[in-house]
Amino acid sequence: MKIYFRVIQVNEVRSWSLNKKCHLPKKISLFVFIALLCSCCLYAQKPVTVDYLLDRIETLQEKHNYFFIEGVFPSYINASRKFKTRKKDNTIFYNALIAYVLKDNHNNFSTAQKEICDSIIARSQRASAFFKNKNRNTYNFWRTDTITKFHYSWWLPFFNAMSSLPDDMDDTALGLLMNNENTDSAKALHMFMQAYINHQVPLKTTYKTYSYDSAYSTWFGKKFPVVFDVSVLCNVLAFVQQYNLQWTKADSASLHHILKTIQRNDIVKHPAIVSPYYANTSIILYHLARLMQIKPIDELEKVKPGLVQIANSKLQSSDNILEKIMLGIALKKWGQSNAQINISTSDFKSIEQNNLPFFIGNIPSYFHRSLKGKFTDLRLLMYNHYCPAWNDCLLLEYLLLFKHSTDTTYK
Repeated sequence: MKIYFRVIQVNEVRSWSLNKKCHLPKKISLFVFIALLCSCCLYAQKPVTVDYLLDRIETLQEKHNYFFIEGVFPSYINASRKFKTRKKDNTIFYNALIAYVLKDNHNNFSTAQKEICDSIIARSQRASAFFKNKNRNTYNFWRTDTITKFHYSWWLPFFNAMSSLPDDMDDTALGLLMNNENTDSAKALHMFMQAYINHQVPLKTTYKTYSYDSAYSTWFGKKFPVVFDVSVLCNVLAFVQQYNLQWTKADSASLHHILKTIQRNDIVKHPAIVSPYYANTSIILYHLARLMQIKPIDELEKVKPGLVQIANSKLQSSDNILEKIMLGIALKKWGQSNAQINISTSDFKSIEQNNLPFFIGNIPSYFHRSLKGKFTDLRLLMYNHYCPAWNDCLLLEYLLLFKHSTDTTYK
C-alpha cells in the first residue's frame, strides 16, 4: 500500500509542476527508488533462522492445488541438470525425507517449533495414503490410488502409458518411519523384504565385482531388474537400526556391499554406478553419515577416517552451496566440529532452487553394465528431481547441528 500511495503522490506533483519545469518530481522519484531499494536490502538481510526455515517449509506444503495432492511438497522434474518448475511431480519421497529430519531433531526444537513440525508430519502422513500399496505395507514413489503414467519420456518402449514403477525400498523404509509404524509392522515388512534380494547372479546391472552380492534390490517388483544403490541400502539399514530389528543375511550382505563400494573408492570414482538414483559422492556421504549416527556399526566405524577425508576434500573443491551443506552435515555427524560453512541470506535462493538434484530418475540403471556406463557418461535418459522444501530442510538440519556449538549468526 505504501508503494501505491507514493506513486500517486509523484504523479500529482508532476501534474502540478508540468508547466513550471520543476525538478521536484525527479527528486521525489529518486527518493522513492532509493526507499524501495533500501527496503529490498533490509528484507534480503533478514536472518535465516530455524523459525524462518520451519515457516518456509510449512508454507511450501500444499494445502489446495489443482495438481499437487494436499500435504505433498511440490517437486519438479527436468531432463537437464537445471532447476525448473515446468514439469510438476506428485511424490511422497520428499515428505518422508523431511519428516525424517524433523523427527530426528524433534528434541532440539522449542515447544512452538515442535507444533509446526508435528503439523507438517501429520499432513505428510495423511498424504502418504495416496502412495501406499493397497495389498501390503509398502510404498511407491508415485501415487497408487490411480493409474499413473510413466513421468519421464512417454515414448520409451520399455514403458507404456498404463505402466508404472513398482514399490521401492527407499520410499517404504522412509514411509514406515514417517508414519510411526509399530515394531510388529516393521518386523513383518523386514521379513517381506528378504525375498527382494539379488537372485539374478551374476547380476548384469552392476560391475562384475558386485554381481554376486546378495544385497537388497531397490525395487519390490518380481519381474523388474535388480538394481543396487548404496544410498538406498543406507536407508534400508537405517530402518533396521531405528527399529532395533535383528539383522538378517540380506542386511549383512547389504552392509558388505556398501563397504566394498567404499574400499574400491567407487563412491568417488563412479557414484552414478554404485548409487544410480542419487549419483553424487556428497549425497552418498550424507546417507552414510545419517546411518552411522543412529548407532555405531563397527565395520563402518573402521572406514570413517577415510570418509571424513573424502568429505573434507569435496568440501574444499565444491562451489555448490547445497553440496557444501550436505557435506557439512555429514562431517558434523562424524564429529568434525570444524565443518562450519559461511551462509548468508543471499545464498537462500541458490539453495532453494539449486541445480544439484538430490534424486535422479535413472533409466540406464536397469540396463546391462556394458550399456549403462555409456548412457551414464552422456547423462542420457536421466531425469533430475528437485524439491525446494527439501533443500530448505537440509539447511534447517545444518543449522540445528551447529546451533549449540557456535555463536555464529546466519545472516
